[in-house]
Amino acid sequence: MALTSIFGGSSAPSGKPAASSPADIKAQLKTQIAQELAVANATELVNKVTENCFEKCLNAPYANSQDNCVDQCLAKYMRSWNAISKAYIARIQQASVNGEI
Repeated sequence: MALTSIFGGSSAPSGKPAASSPADIKAQLKTQIAQELAVANATELVNKVTENCFEKCLNAPYANSQDNCVDQCLAKYMRSWNAISKAYIARIQQASVNGEI
């Protein structure tokens, strides 16, 4: 994924014309939306981890003993995030197969 597509630039390689058929344009839009959703999801994950783990575990002044709390919280949050993401993707794929989307 090129950085230009994340920041709104053209995702077409230089020297190649942009797609002109409606099907090509639709496919490009779907790809761009998927990329933007992935970035939004990653941002949301970082924000939630920061909010939940760091606020729970870190106290001023910082001590090395807090590392274990942060590590465990991050691991737990990532496992949960991955499980939910897999279930969500499976549900979307099933709905797509059933013609519900």
